[in-house]
Amino acid sequence: MHRATRFLHQSARRAYTTESTDNAAKKLAEQALAAKTGGGRSKATLPKGDKKPAKAAGEKKDQWKNYALGAGAVTGLSLGSLFYYGRPFEDGREDKYANENPLTAAYHRCFDRYTEFQQKMHEPMWENLLPDPLPEPYNRPYTLVINLDDTLVHSTWDSKHGWRHAKRPGVDYFLAYLSQFFEIVIFTSQTSFNAQPILDSLDPYQYAMYRLYREATRYVDGKYVKDLSHLNRDLSKVIIMDSNPDSFSLQPENGIKLRPFKGDAKDMGLLEYIPFLEAITYFAPPDVRPIIKRFEGEDVPAKWAKMEQEMNEQHRLQWEAEQKTKPKMRNLGSLLGSGGAAQPGQQGDQQGPPPTGLQMARQQFRQIFSQEHAQVRQQQDEMMKKEIEAQKAKMKEMKMTVWDLMTQATSGQPLMPPPDNQDPSQQPQQPQQ
Repeated sequence: MHRATRFLHQSARRAYTTESTDNAAKKLAEQALAAKTGGGRSKATLPKGDKKPAKAAGEKKDQWKNYALGAGAVTGLSLGSLFYYGRPFEDGREDKYANENPLTAAYHRCFDRYTEFQQKMHEPMWENLLPDPLPEPYNRPYTLVINLDDTLVHSTWDSKHGWRHAKRPGVDYFLAYLSQFFEIVIFTSQTSFNAQPILDSLDPYQYAMYRLYREATRYVDGKYVKDLSHLNRDLSKVIIMDSNPDSFSLQPENGIKLRPFKGDAKDMGLLEYIPFLEAITYFAPPDVRPIIKRFEGEDVPAKWAKMEQEMNEQHRLQWEAEQKTKPKMRNLGSLLGSGGAAQPGQQGDQQGPPPTGLQMARQQFRQIFSQEHAQVRQQQDEMMKKEIEAQKAKMKEMKMTVWDLMTQATSGQPLMPPPDNQDPSQQPQQPQQ
């Protein structure tokens, strides 16, 4: 009995001690939390029973006064802008809103001015994008407008290398060779800031006479369109080649759609057009648009190759028909005593038909280009080399740093040293410190 009573007393003492310890720990935690949160109350809320302090009547009055002043300023500015931009036009046009209410008429004129401003923002920056054609003999009879993106180069971007640009195979030869016959204009929808470095690397010898950028395009239905009517050229002599037909949607009769270039090293989509463009130069049509219309929706290089093959076959048949009549002429000559043998160098000695006029012209074009291009390229390389050396020499002469320039400017000394051949007595004296 005595042992049982002692056990109960010890158990009660342990329970009381544990409860006291838990209460003490809980109290310490609450005190720490209260000290951290500023008395246990959140700054964003108010204790129960507390009310927000009422604003003074003066503060409410000032607040409404500020609202009224702001609304009055906005209203006055809006009305002033409406009547200023809604004033009658001063360019001599007829005022079609003269009989309307003054406020309504001002609104309509303001809306017309805004519409005209939007149209100007969407039009090319200049009325004539190109200067007048060059005089003879520097003038080219035709203008070839060609796109940059996915036509001459293909651009890709990744996080490792950034922007990379691949040239289309044969682009150097294409620009150099056709610059003999065409006034080449590279027209891109990129901004000049982005496209100019690409073009400087693509065409360092500037075979393309002109470069046009996004500033020269027209913005139509969310697309950048190249309006050829602003080129300051006769559109009957203009050809545009682009991989995006939307670019020449305003003058589709002048456009040739090219197969887009996607970086394939074996792509020949550009060089395939050289025979067709050579034929344009040789036959010299007064208007290229009916010819382009004839190839609409078809593969131009393939169709032209087939047409040229048919012309060559017709030329061969005509030559064979002429050859059949020549023996009769030789027999008639023998009767007259002149002999029937053909003289050396005449067509009777040929084993086949002579080349057509286009074939002869093409052979002559390419032969002259191969002879002159090497010399021109050598001269251009020498000029570029001299220009680079001159730039390096100028950089070496600029020995003065920015710090030296600032030091001399603040000290009153001359910024540039006198020439070496100047008389020392005529040199300006430095101010004494």
